[in-house]
Amino acid sequence: MTRSGLMPTRVGPGYRRPVTSALRRMVRSPRTDDAVLRAVDVVVAAFYVGIYVFFTSLGQENSANDQLYYSGPPWLGWMIAVAVGAPIVVRRRWPEAAWAVSCAALTAATALHLTLEPWGAAAITLYTVALRSSWRRALGALGITLLAVTAALSLTPDATVEGTFTVIVYVWMVNGGAWVAGVIVRERRAAAAERSQRVAEQTLAEERLQIARELHDVVAHSMTLIAVQAGVANHVIAERPEAAQDALRVIESTSRSAMTDIRRLLGVLRTPDAEFAPAPGLAEVPALVEQATAGGVRVDLRLRVDARHYSDAAQLVAYRVVQEGLTNVVKHAGPTTCRVELSEVDDVLRILVEDDGAAGRGSAAEGGGHGLAGLRERVGLYGGTLEAGPRDEGGFRVVASLPVRS
Repeated sequence: MTRSGLMPTRVGPGYRRPVTSALRRMVRSPRTDDAVLRAVDVVVAAFYVGIYVFFTSLGQENSANDQLYYSGPPWLGWMIAVAVGAPIVVRRRWPEAAWAVSCAALTAATALHLTLEPWGAAAITLYTVALRSSWRRALGALGITLLAVTAALSLTPDATVEGTFTVIVYVWMVNGGAWVAGVIVRERRAAAAERSQRVAEQTLAEERLQIARELHDVVAHSMTLIAVQAGVANHVIAERPEAAQDALRVIESTSRSAMTDIRRLLGVLRTPDAEFAPAPGLAEVPALVEQATAGGVRVDLRLRVDARHYSDAAQLVAYRVVQEGLTNVVKHAGPTTCRVELSEVDDVLRILVEDDGAAGRGSAAEGGGHGLAGLRERVGLYGGTLEAGPRDEGGFRVVASLPVRS
């Protein structure tokens, strides 16, 4: 596990993925799901076509004395059978057309006494219409289906009113239930898509915030030191050329280090499988002190903790606190004395950065800077607290408390 909390996956040249993993990915892929669903549609369509072809072959001799039967030509019955079942195959691609053909065929089948089932094919296509079409068209399809059922069954001769009404209600329940099921699934999918969209937006916002925080942490410290040293060189270049040269050397080394950090960060953002450098920790705090010293700040470092006792995440947070504190000292306080202390009391890592410079340092003194806001988020993410503000005796203090054993 690297310091950054990321673990790149390395695959050797002789590595071969297991066959079971490949089969599992194939079975769970969206294409496989679509293929299975379409195969089911083909089977159901063939079932309905076969049923109606069978109904077509029934004659008066195979029917009960009081049962209506189809007496038309066989070819017409076969055409109706295909029109009833075949639309199920294409209902996912053309839901409204499939419903229209199936509903019309079932109306004809009912009028010709061919049907002996409650319009199941129409219910299947009506479910798809309710699932995928607009509300106006879905409601229209439901209304037309119920009217077609009522008209076709009401025109049946030699049927009692009670029996006809019972059959109509039964077919209404089947088709209406299928339509309601389609609406329910539609609303659930819409709600799931909305939740997924919200999660994606929240994730994007968090990633943008993290990138902004990392850019600030990487760039702000170096740019502040460069700006201070450039100002020093500009003031002393005429009277003290050797001091100006020292300042320029600091600017050169700091800018090169900053460019390296920026390239590394951009490489991580552009390349998903980039190699990650270890995140800075307590071992790199003395380097921060050296940079602040080069910026004209006398730093008293008191490192009273052992880096081996802390997680990489806790060390990174502590490093960022010290970095931001020293950046504000160099930027706002100018040449002054600063104290940096890291200690542990009751399983709480305490990070202190304070200086003796002038109080009232603009946004940093008021706690309104982006760096301090990002630090509060970092420390709060790990259950800690951060306090920043001017000291009564002058200067500025940043104190962070980070629980390290929980």
